[in-house]
Amino acid sequence: MNLTASLEAVHREYLRRMTEGSGALLGQVEAYTVTHSGKMLRPRLTLMAAATLGEATLNSRRTLLAATCVEMIHNASLLHDDVIDNGSERRGQPTVNARWNNQVAVLVGDYHLAQVMRLLDEMNDTEAARMVNQTVTTMVEAELMALEDTAMSCERYVKIIDGKTAHLFSTACALGNPEYGEFGLHYGRLFQLHDDMADGESTIWTSDLIAEEKNTIDTIKHKLPIQI
Repeated sequence: MNLTASLEAVHREYLRRMTEGSGALLGQVEAYTVTHSGKMLRPRLTLMAAATLGEATLNSRRTLLAATCVEMIHNASLLHDDVIDNGSERRGQPTVNARWNNQVAVLVGDYHLAQVMRLLDEMNDTEAARMVNQTVTTMVEAELMALEDTAMSCERYVKIIDGKTAHLFSTACALGNPEYGEFGLHYGRLFQLHDDMADGESTIWTSDLIAEEKNTIDTIKHKLPIQI
């Protein structure tokens, strides 16, 4: 099974969706963001989970749309996060809000989410739509929770991490194969914990949580029919 070819297909689908809209400004911003895009980890997880069900599932139209969907949600969140955090640089380049302005960043992020709704409509999958809706809702709730002037606790810290990051990882995996949703949740949590440490935003609980998540992931892997 060629995951590389499948990921390239997702990238092409993403580009097609994001460049078919009218307006020179949208095209300019999309060309800029695609040039400085990341490793497409979330759609990669969707494809890897789908591959456990066989080549037909991996190469299906539904899997292509699902993987494109999670990448669009992720990139919408980055555009909005940079506005919320007043970020000026991402991946060594000026953010969209720094290169243009906050209004452009918010609207392009909104355009991503509008495309997500189109993708879900085309998938015609009620459970997928439910998962994506719940994930985006949880992401927004977590961002609002992070802005609250409330004392931080370990439980609250994990809830924010899960909402902002881990639930999208879980959905990415579950859209490929529902059996892998739990793995995605803990993998996403571990990913964000490491990210916090790298960014100097770790807490007194981060190291212990990393060790705990590694053990949990090892346990989950042994329960899965095929490891990813």
